[in-house]
Amino acid sequence: MTEAAKLRILVVDDEELVRATLRLALEQQGCEVVTAEDGVEGLDAVDLQPFDAVVSDVRLPRRDGLWLWRQATAVRPELVGRFVFISGHSFPGPDHGSEREFFLAKPFTMKQLWGAIAAVTKTDR
Repeated sequence: MTEAAKLRILVVDDEELVRATLRLALEQQGCEVVTAEDGVEGLDAVDLQPFDAVVSDVRLPRRDGLWLWRQATAVRPELVGRFVFISGHSFPGPDHGSEREFFLAKPFTMKQLWGAIAAVTKTDR
């Protein structure tokens, strides 16, 4: 894969093992990965650089994944439809405002995650 084709992915999860595992798996797919522990750190990353997709836990300390989605898409409207939410808990109801985003229940396989990223980035790798 060329440098130009490399996807930039932001991974936001409060569990260090989850962040590290996702980072390694996505880097093995040729992605450039930035990680954050919560919505506040995730928004800081979005403020500093563009991303092709954001993989975020729904439940996070300080500010959750839906807060991150609302703030990040206000700063970078091109991120609408580019979030992959992951959660071991039930997902929010239809009034949360992010119906165009992708949701994956934990536990999930890397194949499922990659399929979700491909869907939100419109890539067919």
